[in-house]
Amino acid sequence: MQALYGQLGATVRRLRLERGWSQDVLSDRSGLHRAHIGEIERGQTNVTLRTLKTLADTLGVRITDLVKGL
Repeated sequence: MQALYGQLGATVRRLRLERGWSQDVLSDRSGLHRAHIGEIERGQTNVTLRTLKTLADTLGVRITDLVKGL
């Protein structure tokens, strides 16, 4: 499972960086705590469906784009 979380985190990080956003910007736009975003990007936390939806909406992608290839 840890590898899956790592792949998800890498996808979130890539999409965030493609937009030129810092973790603080993603945090402000999504309402998620910056530390939680860091944990997600490092693959260190379980991500709920609600959090996936929030991230997808904020990044302007579909949930399936976040989990593709997992």
